[in-house]
Amino acid sequence: MSKCKCFSEMLEKVKPQIEKAIPEGSADIDVSWQNLAFFPSGGDFAPVNPRVEVEYRKPKKGGGHAKNFTKDSVSILCNFCPFCGRKLEKSNGGES
Repeated sequence: MSKCKCFSEMLEKVKPQIEKAIPEGSADIDVSWQNLAFFPSGGDFAPVNPRVEVEYRKPKKGGGHAKNFTKDSVSILCNFCPFCGRKLEKSNGGES
């Protein structure tokens, strides 16, 4: 059985969008999942809370880059339950 590549593929899709949203000319950009969890039996991994984390050094007005990193994160909404695979339905705000 092959490993699930969903989270790796999603991160690759999200990276270009995040890079567009940070200041042009930023350096040392790192985009990764937060809260990574490994299965004790080995093999696949999955973020417990699917959030993408980004950090970068902003460009300075006079040239070069800021000394400190700017950090931010973006949530990804799942269409399916990561545990049972059931399609998640939109709620009208109330509990069912």
